[in-house]
Formats: sequence, C-alpha cells, structure tokens
Amino acid sequence: RIWWCACVSAIGALRAPVRVRMAPSRRSVASASSSPASGSRPSRPRDDEEPRRSRKKPKSSALVVAPEDWRSTWEMIVELRRDRTAVVDSMGSEALADETVDERTKAYQTLVSLMLSSQTKDVTTAETMRALREHGLTVDHILDGTTEEELHELIRKVGFHNNKTKFILRTTQILRDQYDSRVPDTMEALCSLPGVGPKMALIVLRVAYGITAGIAVDTHVHRIANQLRWAGPSPTKTPEQTRAALESWLPTDLWPDVNLILVGLGQEVQT
Repeated sequence: RIWWCACVSAIGALRAPVRVRMAPSRRSVASASSSPASGSRPSRPRDDEEPRRSRKKPKSSALVVAPEDWRSTWEMIVELRRDRTAVVDSMGSEALADETVDERTKAYQTLVSLMLSSQTKDVTTAETMRALREHGLTVDHILDGTTEEELHELIRKVGFHNNKTKFILRTTQILRDQYDSRVPDTMEALCSLPGVGPKMALIVLRVAYGITAGIAVDTHVHRIANQLRWAGPSPTKTPEQTRAALESWLPTDLWPDVNLILVGLGQEVQT
C-alpha cells in the first residue's frame, strides 16, 4: 500500500502541466516601443511573401546533473509499465513490420511505419501499415507496382498524408539507387532521407540493426522528462534539447528502453 501511494503521488505530478514564464525578448520590447501610433494600421506582409525563417541555430543543452532520486523514480515507472498494456506496445511503429519477411524488408517496413507515425495516432498508423503490407510493402513493389495516387489512397488516414506520400516515394527511390534497396545503418545517412528525423533514425537503428546511438525523444518523452526535471532545472524547448540533456547523465544501458517506457507511460497516464 505504501509503495502504491508513492507511485500515485509521483505519477500525479506528471498530470500537472509545466508552466514556463518567458521574459520578453529585446526584439519584442523594441518593437513595442516603436509601434505605430494609435489609429494607424500596421504593415502586413503580402500574400505572396514567404514567412521569414529564423537563421539562429538552436542552443545545445548544457550538461545536466543526474537528479538524486532518478533511479527510484525510473524503477517505479518500469514497474508500472511491466504489464505492457499501452497502445504503443502493440501498435507502435516498432511492432508493425511483418515478422515473416527478410531482414532487409523488415527494416524498410519499420522505416515506413515511423515515417507514417509522425502527427498520427498509433491506432491509425497500425491500420495504415496493415493496408500497406496487404498491398505489398517492399522497395520494388512501391516503386514499380504502385502509383503515387495508389500510395496516397493507402495512407490517406495518417496526418500530413500528402507530404508523406512524396517523402516515402523519394526515400524509397534513394534506398534503391544509393543503398542497394537497404535501409542505411548510420544516423547521418538516415537523417538525410526525406521525411526522416533524429527520433525516427534512432528507432530504426535500434530495431533493425540493434544499434543504440542515442535516446529517441518524442512529445511524450519530452514532456515527461521536463515534468520529472530530468532535463534540467529549466524546461527544455525542443525534443532534441531534451535528448541532449538526458544523454548527458542517463546510463547508456538504459537508453534503448527510455522511449517505449515513457511513451507508454504518457499514453496511459496523460491521455
């Protein structure tokens, strides 16, 4: 009973959102002081103008000191996740490749499932992957036996399906032209593929090749790490900053488990 009360207390903290109070930037202060007089209409960009993109590179996270009680908190979370009943455990991208195909095809299916999963619920990703596998999810069949319209129809339920259709086709073509239809086994090569980011690359490396190159951080991991203050005393702003913070102190033998454990916890506790 005492142990369970401690679990409930700790997990209850995860339900509370982290509130970050941001100080006004110099630019906002300057723009406020130079704002047009009352009654005048501020200038607006033309419809044909592209929004300005910041050229500033994101600041890298400083080294984070390991929290004193992190080990007990981690073991508590692992115990709570022992039953593996979260949606991600059965319908996450790691579980959607066909186990009966060869390793090359399995790696390709894992990559495609991760590309589909962005901004999409696991249930929808799993449903879409089933349709793709029934259609024939191999490099050759996607390039030679599937039109762009057919692929788009197959994945139309996932988020940003228009872009993902193009990304999958371009990535698949690159795999055949440059990698002998194999999914590359380095972070640099994976992240150079259209529509593939660091989190996807890290999961592909671990699932397809047994390589742990870092901690895969998505929205759930990013939020929970900040709520536990594992990313430092001040909240990090991006998943990549959170990844750098966690990797600076978390033992490497735990890296492979962090994503699945915390994503499942987020699904069961925070949603």
